[in-house]
Amino acid sequence: MIGRMMVLACSLALMAGAARAEMVDVDGGQIYYETCGKGAQAIVLIHDGVINSASFDDMWPILCRDFRVVRYDRRGYGRSPAAKAPYSAQDDLAAVMAAAKMDHASLVGFSFGGGLAVSYAVRHPDQVDRLVLSGTVLNGFQPTKNFGDHVTRIMMPMIIGDMDSVVANAEKSGWVMAPGHAEAKARALAILKASPQDLRHQMRDPIKGWTSDLPHLSSLQVPTLIMTGDHDIADNQATSGAAQALIPGSRRIVIDDAGHLMQLEHPKEVADLIADFVRKGR
Repeated sequence: MIGRMMVLACSLALMAGAARAEMVDVDGGQIYYETCGKGAQAIVLIHDGVINSASFDDMWPILCRDFRVVRYDRRGYGRSPAAKAPYSAQDDLAAVMAAAKMDHASLVGFSFGGGLAVSYAVRHPDQVDRLVLSGTVLNGFQPTKNFGDHVTRIMMPMIIGDMDSVVANAEKSGWVMAPGHAEAKARALAILKASPQDLRHQMRDPIKGWTSDLPHLSSLQVPTLIMTGDHDIADNQATSGAAQALIPGSRRIVIDDAGHLMQLEHPKEVADLIADFVRKGR
C-alpha cells in the first residue's frame, strides 16, 4: 500500500511539472541537467564561469510556475564530470536541448553563459526564441589588463583551496557582488565549497574556442534583453553596451544594487524580469 502511494505521489508530482534530474551523453562525457514546468514557452538557463547551476536555486521555482525550464551544469561544474578531451560548448547545449525535447527555447545566459547563448543564436537562429544576457561575455571582445588583474587577485586563494578567501576577495572587489549582500555571499560560498571543482577545472578545461561572434551580431533577429548590475566592472559594462549597439532592437537595463552575480543578489527581481520578457518579447 505504501509503495503504491509513493508511486502515485511521484506520478502526480511529474504531472504537475515537478523537477526531474537526468544525465545526457555527450561527445566524450556526460552533462547533468534538470527540467521542470509545463508551460507553452521554454527557457534554458546557462550559468556563468564561476559557479554551477545551483546559482539558480532561488529563481527556479519562480520560472517553473509558468514555463518549461532547463538548467544544466556545463562540463566540470557541479554534477557534470570534467571533460577529458576537447569539446564544443555549443554542441553540449544542443545535446541538452535535444534531451529535454526542446526544439526551440529562450536562452538565458549569465557572464560566460551569455556569450555561449549569443554564439548558439548565431549558429542556430531557428532554435532561439529570445535572448536574455546578464553581465555577458561576447566572444571576440577582449578583456582589459585591469579586468585580468582583478580576476587574478580574487582567484589566487583557490590554488590552496581557500574558498572562503575567494568569496571574501570577490566581496571586497565591489563588482562581483554589490556591498551588503550577506545572503548572496553565503550562498556563493556554500556552492563553491560543495563543488570546489567549479573553479579548479578551468585551468585544464579542454573547451574548444570559437571564432569571434561580433561580425554576426548585426544579423541576429532575436529579441534580446541585456541586464547589467550597476556595480559590475567596467569591462562587463562595456561588453553589455557593445551587445546593445550590435544586436538590432536589443534593450539594455541596469539593475540597481547589483554586481556580476545578480542571480544570487536579486533572484526574484531577475526571475520576474526574465519571465516578463519571455512572455512579451520586449
